[in-house]
Amino acid sequence: MAGAVPTIFWFDRFDERIGILPVVGELIHTEELNGESTLYAPGDMAASILALEWDVGYKIRALLLDDGTLEINYYERRTSVTGGRIVQVFEIDPAGYSSASARSYDSIKLLVKKVYIDSTIGSLGLTNCNYWFNAFSNCTEVRGFENLSGMTSANQMFTSCGSLETIYATSFSNSGLSGSLMFNSCNRLVGGTDGFVSSTTSGASVCKLGAGGVPTDPNDDRRTWFWAHYYADGEGVLTATSTPDATRELVASGRICAIGKYVGLGFTPWDGVTGPTHRQHLTSATFAADMATFSYLNLNYLFYSCTNLASVGGLGNLSGVRSMRYTFSSCAFATIDFRGFDPSTLTDLFYTFSGCSRLTTILADASWALPTSGITGSQCFYSCSASLVGGNGTAWASNKTAYTYFRIDTASTPGYITVL
Repeated sequence: MAGAVPTIFWFDRFDERIGILPVVGELIHTEELNGESTLYAPGDMAASILALEWDVGYKIRALLLDDGTLEINYYERRTSVTGGRIVQVFEIDPAGYSSASARSYDSIKLLVKKVYIDSTIGSLGLTNCNYWFNAFSNCTEVRGFENLSGMTSANQMFTSCGSLETIYATSFSNSGLSGSLMFNSCNRLVGGTDGFVSSTTSGASVCKLGAGGVPTDPNDDRRTWFWAHYYADGEGVLTATSTPDATRELVASGRICAIGKYVGLGFTPWDGVTGPTHRQHLTSATFAADMATFSYLNLNYLFYSCTNLASVGGLGNLSGVRSMRYTFSSCAFATIDFRGFDPSTLTDLFYTFSGCSRLTTILADASWALPTSGITGSQCFYSCSASLVGGNGTAWASNKTAYTYFRIDTASTPGYITVL
């Protein structure tokens, strides 16, 4: 057509268009390989060509996407199979790393919210994954972990991933795998089969699907979650509702696995090291009525060392409670009310009220009865005080601290529970 302005299209060696170079006027060059755009004047055509990034060839790449996902794949060029926009690209050394700081992508560790490991990684036979996700402290989820099955070294692979809740794997073999401190300080990580939570020293033996393992099969995830909303007035509300009360000033909020067998601090909104989220600022706690929807609950360490927690309400809304290890250890309440609470499913009362030196009264229904078997709980009342007295006058004593004293106080069965 007469007068038409010709346009030059640039193609890569795969015959895919990578840029448009108008001959007249401004030159706009778009690098579709990484999603960036650069504006050039006509005289800068050479510069536009030089600015192209020819990142081609099969490589293990870590792609940081604009939604915070770190996608790890193996393709001939920069490609995101999850559909996100690529922000930064890093090459992963298949030989592994000697430290976390040696990683090519160490500088963006705090930007990662989720990790996706593509199926193209599974055929590479990678063996050394030491430090791969070390200190990804804002990452909550890893998907595609089955594509690392067969690795043999995973030292400190997830160390200090304090926000990590889930590692999804459709299958996984840990045969031949070693991993010192593999899950150290992964306080929120919960396995999908039985709620298993690793300890600070757990290694590769717990990197397995099924009972006693931390990975979760996405097709068989048995976990349920409730929410804890921590308000500025010092109250923590535990509820099935993810949305906090908009009329109240919120300090922090987070979800807790209902079946999680937590083994220490670090999984609640009041577990901050310092400042307003520190557990010392929690003064009251309430289990909302909708907590009755859960039929299986573990309450391990929920209020551990909350030394200013002076009141707990709504325990009667709970059912199916199993483990209460250290649940109220070192709390400050004088009275705790278990009326409406069904104790028939309890299995573990280890140190439940230990250090509750201000505790004087435990209330329960006249029908209260612990299971006759399948329950343990040494030192349930360790380091309480003589101020704790049952309804029939039984006073706490240092030789009466077992879980068996968590019963109605009668002449024939001394205990620390009072029935009104």
